[in-house]
Amino acid sequence: MTAKNKLRNNLIRKIQHLPVDKLTEITNLIGKLENPFQPKEKTLKLAGTWKDLGDDFFTDLTQNLHENRAKDRQIN
Repeated sequence: MTAKNKLRNNLIRKIQHLPVDKLTEITNLIGKLENPFQPKEKTLKLAGTWKDLGDDFFTDLTQNLHENRAKDRQIN
């Protein structure tokens, strides 16, 4: 038996012993795992919004990224 088959069989045994209320949670989790590209699609919808940004704002977001993050991490 391959490692993949052992893993699947182990997972099936564990699922069979779960209470019914947990099966919904497992189903939802598997649904999220089956479609990993959904967040990417949502992100791509925002792609056109960058075209209206001013040069100064874009420079601040990109070139000053590390400096801005360091400022955010400082504890006052």
